[in-house]
Amino acid sequence: MKRPIHRRWWFILLEVLLALSLCLAVVLSVSTKLQERAIRFICSGGAASGESAQTDVLTLAADASYHSGYPNGTLDLYAAPSDEPLPLVVYAHGGYYIGGDKSSATEYCKTIAAKGYAVANLNYQLAPDGQYPTQILQVNEALSYLLKNAESFGIDPSRVFIGGDSAGGHLASQMGLYYTNPDFCLKTGGTPALSAEQLRGVILLCGYYNTETVRETHFPMIADSIWVLTGEKNYEGTGVSARMNTVGQITPDYPPVYVTCGDKDPFLSQAGELINALEENGVAVDAYLPISAAEPLQHEYQAVLTSAAGAEAMNRLLAFLSEQSKLS
Repeated sequence: MKRPIHRRWWFILLEVLLALSLCLAVVLSVSTKLQERAIRFICSGGAASGESAQTDVLTLAADASYHSGYPNGTLDLYAAPSDEPLPLVVYAHGGYYIGGDKSSATEYCKTIAAKGYAVANLNYQLAPDGQYPTQILQVNEALSYLLKNAESFGIDPSRVFIGGDSAGGHLASQMGLYYTNPDFCLKTGGTPALSAEQLRGVILLCGYYNTETVRETHFPMIADSIWVLTGEKNYEGTGVSARMNTVGQITPDYPPVYVTCGDKDPFLSQAGELINALEENGVAVDAYLPISAAEPLQHEYQAVLTSAAGAEAMNRLLAFLSEQSKLS
């Protein structure tokens, strides 16, 4: 007896869907293009307007080239009005190293600047065109540009901080290695723009720090983003993963650290690994890992400055900057 036509079409449709799913799985297994597009789509919704309530902050540069040898080497520079040279904070935005833009951090950077700092908000070349360690070299180029123009910008070159959020937090953590771990610097290349003594601290906001264990956090598409950034699908155990692993390369010379992560952030365990490595090496660390029943402290909670936890994270960051930038 023949099956009813509607049942036959149901099985045909099911077979088509299964075939499409199989094709998609095959494509995802051999190419990073779909991952790249998906991540950039996710990041495209996260950029802020760039407007800020900090009206007393001066804009010393907007979309200024820092003369990078790579594309997308621009920065904005904000500063509080001052007759004295200000400590410099260099900031790298997040976005998996694949998406995002400095505009997402404008308000955050201006909030810091308003408290007595010069804050450079950076763009850098995104993956896959910018493969690791391009972004490290670009932050170094930006620092070179800023310090060469320190007098005209009103920057104190003896008091420098490097920070960032999410992937930018990982990048900032790597810059801490670049200026304090000679072996890491040699493998990365380039000529350091500042000495370990000039780097007063790093600011790590909801980042990841150990590529050997970050897949276990199940952060959405994090393994795919590292594949796009490095070209290594199974990156654990490779040379590039060893270099990207900040936790495994901390030394007693690493600069003081301010680190924060929310209790519902998948990267919380990454913050814990980093804190343990810092403490084992005797590095000063100011950790803020808030737990809240009143509000979900998800990834990038610190960017919501109107929330209680976000405001407290900013207050602690400013206290860290004040303490570490004191003149001897």
